[in-house]
Amino acid sequence: MKRIAVGSIAVVAIVATALLALPYLVSGQQIRGVASRAILNATGIVPRIDGPVRLVLLPRPAIQIQEISLNDGSPNGPAVGSLQASLQFWPLMFGNLKVATLSLERLRIAIEFSPEGRLIGGLPISPKIAAEEDVPELRLANSSVLIRIRGRDRDEIVSGVNASLNWSGASLTATGSFLIGTKPANGSLVIADTAALGKGQPSSLRLRFETAPGRLAYEGSIALQESGLQGEGSFSADGPSLRETLAMFGIAAPVPNGLGRFSARSKVSLTPIALAFPNLSIELDGNRAEGGLIWKRDTTRPILQATLASEVTDLSVYQGTLRLTSSTDREWNPIPVQTSQLRDFDLDLRLSCGKLVAGKLEIGKVAVTVSAKNRLLTAAIGDSQFYGGTLRGNVTWNGAEEKPSLRLDANFANFDLERGLGAISGFRNLEGKGSLRLAITSRGASARDIASALSGKAELSMQQGTLAGINAEAVLRRLERRPLSGTSGLRGGRTAFERLIGHVELENGVARISSFEIESPILKVSLKGETSIPRREFDLRGVASLVRGAQQGSEPIAFDLPFVITGNWESPYLLPDPDALIRHSGAAAPLLDAVRSRAAREAMRNAIEIITGLRSYGEFPANPYIELPPNTDQQSISPVLTPALQPLQTR
Repeated sequence: MKRIAVGSIAVVAIVATALLALPYLVSGQQIRGVASRAILNATGIVPRIDGPVRLVLLPRPAIQIQEISLNDGSPNGPAVGSLQASLQFWPLMFGNLKVATLSLERLRIAIEFSPEGRLIGGLPISPKIAAEEDVPELRLANSSVLIRIRGRDRDEIVSGVNASLNWSGASLTATGSFLIGTKPANGSLVIADTAALGKGQPSSLRLRFETAPGRLAYEGSIALQESGLQGEGSFSADGPSLRETLAMFGIAAPVPNGLGRFSARSKVSLTPIALAFPNLSIELDGNRAEGGLIWKRDTTRPILQATLASEVTDLSVYQGTLRLTSSTDREWNPIPVQTSQLRDFDLDLRLSCGKLVAGKLEIGKVAVTVSAKNRLLTAAIGDSQFYGGTLRGNVTWNGAEEKPSLRLDANFANFDLERGLGAISGFRNLEGKGSLRLAITSRGASARDIASALSGKAELSMQQGTLAGINAEAVLRRLERRPLSGTSGLRGGRTAFERLIGHVELENGVARISSFEIESPILKVSLKGETSIPRREFDLRGVASLVRGAQQGSEPIAFDLPFVITGNWESPYLLPDPDALIRHSGAAAPLLDAVRSRAAREAMRNAIEIITGLRSYGEFPANPYIELPPNTDQQSISPVLTPALQPLQTR
C-alpha cells in the first residue's frame, strides 16, 4: 500500500509539475497557431488575433483570446467579444495542444439573403475540414444573429443565442436556445452534408423549432443554388396561438380576432419563387380542412392561393369583423372592417364546406371563392343551402378607397324568412318561406356606416306565410263590432296570409316601400311608407281590409281600417286611425261631423274677418257666398285665405 501511495503521489507531482511548466515551454506563436487552425476548421473563417493570447490551466486547460475578429470577406463580417478554446487533457500532457471546444462569447453575425432566398453573406455553411485534424465543437454564448432580406424594411434579430455546433465529417448538428423578439425559443438543426450545400447540391436536413406560441418541424432535402433556396420534404406545425407565431416572424395577422390554436401537416415543396403545400391538413380555431396551399412571390406582390374543403367552418370567432349587428341585435355593428393587412399580399381562396357558420348565420353546402388584390376584395357564393332554401350572390369590397365601397347582388330563394332575416338583420316577424332579391351599393368602414348609405333595390315575395306580432283578423273583427273599444291589446298573435309581395327602393339608408301587399281569403293589407335602416325604425301607413263573402249576386262587403306602424324593428307598434274608428261607430259619427262642421264654420268666419276686416256673428249657411269689397284683387288675398281655410281642406 505504501508503494501504491508513493507512486500515486509521484504521478500527481509529475503531472502538476508538467502543467505548471507547460506555459513556459509553449511559445505564444504556437498557441496562436493552434487557436487559428481550430477557428478555421470550425467556422471556415480566417481569424485575426490582435490581442494577447493566454494559456490557462484552471479550472480547466484552455486558450483565452480577448481581441479577435473573423473576416469572411463580407462588408459586415462576424464580430466576437471573446474566445476561449478548451484543450484536450491527455495530449496536453505530452506537449500537444489539441482544441476540444471553441466557445465564442457575444458573437454578432449578419446573414443576408436575396429576395429569391439566395445566401449573399454571413457565416459559411461548410467549415474548412483538414484531413488529419478533427473539427472542434463550436459553442456560442450570449450571441445574436441579424437576418436581412434585400428589399424588405424589416430585419429579424435572433438574440440571446446559446448554442452548440458539432461536425462529424461534413455532417453538422446544432442545438440551442435563443430569443425571437421577447419570446424564448429553442431548436435543433441537422445537415447531413454541409460540403454539398456549399457547392449548391442538395443535402438532407432536419429542423425543429419550438416556442411557447407554436412548434415547427421540417424533414427533407434542401439546396442553396444560385437561383435561391430549393427543397422538398414533410412539414408539421402546431401550437396554442398562430397569431403570436406569425408575429414572431414579422407577419401581421390578416384578421383582428381569432387565429388561436392551430396544427398543420403536409408535404412541402420549396422553390425560389414559391412555397407549396400540396396535401395540407390544417386545423385552426376548431375548424378542420384539407386541400392545398401555395405562397407565390410575384414580380410585384406575393400571392396566397388555397383550395380547401371542410365539413364545418365556424367563423364566429372572427365575428368582431364579420358580424353585421351588435350582440343584442338592436343596432348595427360599429366596429370597422379591417382590410389593411391585404395591402401586403394578394389572395385567391376557394373554400367548400358542408356548413358555414358566422355568428347566427348558417349556410349549408357552400362553395365560396374569395379574391383580393390591392385591397379590392371580391367574394362569390354559388348555389348554397340557406335556411331551407338556396343562396347565390357576390359581393365586392374596395378598401383601397378613402371611404370603402360595397356592392352586393344576392338572390335568396324559397328560404325560411324568420331564421334567415333574423340571422342577417335581427328582424324575425315574418314566418314562412319566401324569396328575397338584393341589388345594393353603399360606402362606409363598418356595418353601421354601410347601413347609413345603402342604396339600391330589394324585392320580397312569400307564399303561405305568417306575420308575427299581431292577429290582424281578430283585431279587425273586434274593431268592426266595437270601434271605440280601445286600441289596447293589438299586439300579440299571428296573422296568416297566402301571398306577400313587396318592392323597396333604397337611397342613403332610407328604404321607401313603393308597394307592399298581404292577401288572404278574408284579409287584405296594403302598406306604404319608409323605414330608416340606420335607426332600424318603421314609419309606415297602410290599410287593412276585412273581406267577407256576400250573398250570391252581390259584391263582397269589406271593413277598411287605415293604420300606421311605428317603432323599432324588434318591437314595432301598430296604431289604427282614430278618425276611421269614429266613423265606423254609429253613435260617435254624428259627433265627429258636428265637430268638423263647427271647425269649418269657424274657419269660414276667420277668413271673412281677414278679408273684410269686419267681425261676423251668427250662423253661416252650409254653402256661404262671400261678397268681396270693390276693386279687390283675388290673387292678392289668396296667401291670406288659404291658411284660414286650411281646416276646411281636412274635411
